[in-house]
Amino acid sequence: MAFDGPVPFDYHNVSALNRAYLSLLQANHNARQSLHQLSSQLSQRLTSLTRHQVDRLAATPFLLLSFHERDDELWEQILSDETGGDLLTRPLANDLDRLQSAALGFVWQLARQNPYTLRLTCGATLHWCEQIAERTFSTLLAAVAPHPDLLQLRRGNDEDLWLKLLVNGISRDRNVRTAAHVSALQTILTRPATPVPRSWAVAACKTRHSGLRVAEE
Repeated sequence: MAFDGPVPFDYHNVSALNRAYLSLLQANHNARQSLHQLSSQLSQRLTSLTRHQVDRLAATPFLLLSFHERDDELWEQILSDETGGDLLTRPLANDLDRLQSAALGFVWQLARQNPYTLRLTCGATLHWCEQIAERTFSTLLAAVAPHPDLLQLRRGNDEDLWLKLLVNGISRDRNVRTAAHVSALQTILTRPATPVPRSWAVAACKTRHSGLRVAEE
């Protein structure tokens, strides 16, 4: 079966959403609740990136934010709940709500037009893509409205993944940076999202500190 791969515009949207999310993490305290699975050391590093580092990390070929796409039980509950209400009666959205709605719009469009690309950019299952595509966009927004904490950092419980992204993934060397991004994408697509306990001190020792110095520069 032939699949249409991502086009440059898809990656432009991914980068734009990633940049908006990273910027919001720095400016909005409530948004940082989406980092609850990440260690405090890595959380602090993620929320204190420079503008150039934000641009480099935002260029990852996948969404850094997650909607728990692989949690079938959660999404069965969300999409079966008929109490989401009318969008017109909802209170004015905050910045996190706006970002969530924008990201869902991108996700919903891909689910309907090119689910293969959606699966590549967020590691989603085909079942999840089909569930999203079956709803109208307004119905989807109404369904997720009672779940303000739905948006989370992707693989926030994977210390190795985020150490890679926050060291080599923001390197000034394009080749190093690209290799880290592709390696992280491979992890997301091929490994189950299971907790990977690892302290910052132990993980940092394995970098021999040189990577940290490059990233900080």
